[in-house]
Amino acid sequence: MSDRLYLALYFDAPLQSWGYASKFDRRTTLAHPTRSGVIGLLCAASGVDRTDTEKLQYLDEALEIEAYTFKQGTRLIDYHTVGGGYDPETQKASVCKTGKGEVRKKNKVSLAVLTYREYLEDTRCGAVVSGEAGLIRELARHVENPVWGIWLGRKACVPAARVFEGVHADCASAVAALSQAAGGGSPIRVVRTAEIFEEGTDTLMDRPRCFDTNARQFAPRRICVDTE
Repeated sequence: MSDRLYLALYFDAPLQSWGYASKFDRRTTLAHPTRSGVIGLLCAASGVDRTDTEKLQYLDEALEIEAYTFKQGTRLIDYHTVGGGYDPETQKASVCKTGKGEVRKKNKVSLAVLTYREYLEDTRCGAVVSGEAGLIRELARHVENPVWGIWLGRKACVPAARVFEGVHADCASAVAALSQAAGGGSPIRVVRTAEIFEEGTDTLMDRPRCFDTNARQFAPRRICVDTE
């Protein structure tokens, strides 16, 4: 019997946002779940602090992740403002700083920080996470009963359906469970890590090295994208 198991995670919500190259005033999203987004979800469920780089590296090295898209919706761009109209001296908690750590103000009140944030609407995705049986069972327990809240890329993107779709003995069974949750049918897109560079179709900076807000770091990953 194989000591490897497969965890099926289903992602369905009015809004999803799998950030990529999301810096400064434009916060974009890919059309499919990122590796860093899925690992971030698992870290939140497991209660792994964003500063715990040792546990983060362990999970990144121990897990294989394949992302599946069953329904591709549309994109929503939200013009977002935050932190405007506050007194920087007496309302520091409400004031947002720029990327340089500065507070922009006018007439002694803070100016709002402006961003454009992308979301996926009406999209159904999933991920199959595989690894050593004990680790997968542990992660499954946390997804079923998370330590912290889990969301689909951003905190505003709360799941509208059950995320946990079982632990399976093989990848095919896990994908079948995701397909059933999505209403049937085969995935229209599959994103997996390429075994060698030449087999890949693109390179993403989505291997997480640090989730600390002030020191986020990501490493490159070569991927294969298969479409229907």
